[in-house]
Amino acid sequence: MRTRGATAAVLLAVMLAACTPSRAEPPALPSPTASPTPTATTDPTDPDVLRATGTPVASGAVALTVVPPGTDVRTDDDGSAHVTAPGEALVVAPVGMTLTALADGSAVVRDAGGVFVGGLVTEPRGAGLSQVGPEVLRLDTGSAGLWFTTAVVLGAVWGEAEGGRSLAVTPSAWARAGSQAAQEGLWAQVVALAPDADSPGMQAQLECHELGAPDKATWNLEPWRPEVGLVEMITARCNP
Repeated sequence: MRTRGATAAVLLAVMLAACTPSRAEPPALPSPTASPTPTATTDPTDPDVLRATGTPVASGAVALTVVPPGTDVRTDDDGSAHVTAPGEALVVAPVGMTLTALADGSAVVRDAGGVFVGGLVTEPRGAGLSQVGPEVLRLDTGSAGLWFTTAVVLGAVWGEAEGGRSLAVTPSAWARAGSQAAQEGLWAQVVALAPDADSPGMQAQLECHELGAPDKATWNLEPWRPEVGLVEMITARCNP
């Protein structure tokens, strides 16, 4: 009897086990969706990018960059450069320098200390240069190109005139064409070549010659002449 009871117990256990529902497997979790990788965007006016893709335009030791690439560049005997740009173009300063557009369509290149190192004007005049950033200008559509130079003054030599010391200034062709950029560059380079010329009266004589005597071989500035107003300066033909 004990054997039959044991056998019955075993059979009962097997039957109960077969009737016990199996545990359901936990539902599979959905795989996480990968986040999209951010796409790096390039600033089309980034000076470093533009310098790497544009055309170098050099005058002396200073080289601007003009975009689009392949822009036509012609250099004069005095070292100035003429740029022919097809339609709209961007102009970029060298590393460590700035470009500033002026109201008359000219612009100046300055070093990190704010000192004039070069200037440019549009060709033909009347078109504009607009500021994009401290290092980048836009040449407006409608201009044939640019004229860039670092040589604004070709010479400044002290001598003697009828009344005493006289400084003979030889301007470049670019300076003779006249512009706000030329006015700044002329004075900066005259003082650099002849520090003794640094006085308001000499600066006024220089500006008068730029406006009224562009074709004169040299512009003669005398430190002993009186300081006068603009009308009197012009009336005296720049030598009051």
